[in-house]
Amino acid sequence: MPTPRRALIAGLGLIGGSIGIALRRRGWHVAYVDPEVALDDAIRAGAADERADSFDGTFDVTVLATPVDAAVDAVSRCRTLTASVCSVMALLRSAADAHGLAFVAGHPLAGSQERGLAAARGDLFEGATWFIDRDEPIVQELIAACGARAERVDASQHDRALALTSHLPQVLSTAIAAYLHDQNIDPRFAGSGLRTFLRLAGSAASVWSPIIAANRENIAAHAEAVARLAQKIIEGIDTEAFNRANEWTAGVPPAGPAASRRRNGDE
Repeated sequence: MPTPRRALIAGLGLIGGSIGIALRRRGWHVAYVDPEVALDDAIRAGAADERADSFDGTFDVTVLATPVDAAVDAVSRCRTLTASVCSVMALLRSAADAHGLAFVAGHPLAGSQERGLAAARGDLFEGATWFIDRDEPIVQELIAACGARAERVDASQHDRALALTSHLPQVLSTAIAAYLHDQNIDPRFAGSGLRTFLRLAGSAASVWSPIIAANRENIAAHAEAVARLAQKIIEGIDTEAFNRANEWTAGVPPAGPAASRRRNGDE
């Protein structure tokens, strides 16, 4: 029998845990580094076979599934081919290049406002797009084992696009919820539309603050432009905004069954 692939996952939360579950279901041996997750819990969730004390070179691939600031710090300790799965790519690419690390910056476009190993599931990535900035056979194997589809993209292009399609929506959802809190608005006035809009507001600051910091320049330019557009809509100056919004929204592909189950909202 062929020797099973061996993966080391740094960060066994929603994303790392889901990767671990998916890989183990397909015969991979999975170890993890995460001081917040007990080995018994990892084994019970089906997310790992063992707990590692440190990064070493005995694995086929190391997966950085921590918040982006921790992932940047971990790059210098990696000893084998490494892949990131953070919501920003350019910062990780720069850090890896600075250390001469064999590295693939990546981002699976799947996730949830929920967090932690308890929220992990083996089908989280089924049918999802998984962005990568380099082609590496082992990373391609890992992505396929998770049920996702690899798509090559420039890291900086990815970050510019995600600033508008993912990071700014998170900022807006959080800002509206925080403002509602500050205004002491009675929750009984919240309808289904607001609840849908505020789904992302339940996300963790520990995950999103580093993402926003890493992509602040790209996000800020869009935030200012959206604020100006919102004011024009309120003042009745931009009378075509709803038409343009309807046209663009109609072109967004519908979520498939797996995406609906995982309540797609990337980290």
